[in-house]
Amino acid sequence: MDAMTTLETLRDAFAAVEGVATSGIGLEANMTPDDYPMVRIVPSKLADATVIGRRRIEALIYFGQPVHEFTGGLESLYAELFAMEAALIDAARLTPGIIFDYQETILDEDRIEAYKLMAIRATIEG
Repeated sequence: MDAMTTLETLRDAFAAVEGVATSGIGLEANMTPDDYPMVRIVPSKLADATVIGRRRIEALIYFGQPVHEFTGGLESLYAELFAMEAALIDAARLTPGIIFDYQETILDEDRIEAYKLMAIRATIEG
């Protein structure tokens, strides 16, 4: 599977996760509150996989939602995002034709005022 097909397959799997409003490849500068809760796959490195004809993609998978949309305090928002993280990892691992190697999740440390974002660092093979 070529790199773009792999990314599109994963994008579509993330779009099917309950609660995700938009899923895409690349992180647009002009996102609006209507795009959230969002998932964006941002590839950083491509290489041949060990299996001929497959590609290995290192990527950050950003996900998040507006801070103002929670009602149970910041702890509640964290709980929702941790549940979203688990659902995204599960969706990726269950996507046919994709090998998903989860490495870590990076948190924004509450540095972004209007949105709460996290990023899954992973290697994707397809």
